[in-house]
Amino acid sequence: MTGPGGGDAFAELTAVVLSYGAGGEFAAAIDSLLAAGLPAGSIVLAHNPATPGEPPPRVELGVELVVAERNLGYAGGMNLGLERALAREGEQVLVMSHDARLRPGALTALVAAAGRHPEYAVLGPALVHTGSDRPFSFGGFTRGDGTNGHIRKLPADVDGEIASCDWVDGGTMLVRTAALRTVGLFDERLFAYFEESDLCLRIRRSGAAVGVVLAAQADQDPGGSKRPGAWAYLNTRNGIVFARRAAGLRGLVRLTARSATIVAGQVARVAVRRLQGRPTAEQYAVAVGTARGMVDYYRGRWGAPPADLPGIGDVANA
Repeated sequence: MTGPGGGDAFAELTAVVLSYGAGGEFAAAIDSLLAAGLPAGSIVLAHNPATPGEPPPRVELGVELVVAERNLGYAGGMNLGLERALAREGEQVLVMSHDARLRPGALTALVAAAGRHPEYAVLGPALVHTGSDRPFSFGGFTRGDGTNGHIRKLPADVDGEIASCDWVDGGTMLVRTAALRTVGLFDERLFAYFEESDLCLRIRRSGAAVGVVLAAQADQDPGGSKRPGAWAYLNTRNGIVFARRAAGLRGLVRLTARSATIVAGQVARVAVRRLQGRPTAEQYAVAVGTARGMVDYYRGRWGAPPADLPGIGDVANA
């Protein structure tokens, strides 16, 4: 891709793709970057191994590979790649999870919008469910009590090419390196979930804006169903962290009460389903994960979910 003056419009961009396990799912994400015109030498693959002693992945010639000693989660793994990206001294970094897929024209639209709107330090694409045109997220919002939600419909009052929001999904984010140098990288204590909301909160509080470029699209699907216990644990513990940071004592009280209500509701569902002879594994995993996440927030236990958590799914080795 070349800019209006003939220069390389991606010259100041490094992409960091986070991969996990030996399945090679990251290849499609990298292919989408190469197809957009980003050179292989501008891509860093940060790899979290799924099993001890797992061989490093094979990457496209020119792609820089950095491998963690163990599964560091989204935050720790992505930070490994971001450290390499920041060492290159470019102005922008695109972070992608291995299951994200840029649609044609998305990277060009993101970078071009960033050039026209320096007030935005974080830009994301509009997310659609993989393989469909069904919207998944136009960014996210944070309520006054510190709880979060996705913007599922395009706001009617959007004027221009960018829809402002409070945060964008960490599956695909274009971030100015100057903002990262100002506020720091992802909070590795969180391991996964809410780390992008936390980063966007810090960036917005520094005076910069966050938004979604409407002309850019990427495929993304939620992964909580693959790991219901781990999902419930991390969303609860990290959700309380974020709510406290975003809304102070009100957020702490609100998320604690909400978590307790979820536990009670899931326990009731387990009891009813057992009486009906129906499976209860998922409901039990959510109940236990939520309860332990709430307790571990107050204990100050951070990082990966406990290894003995039911429904831990694909983070069992963490």
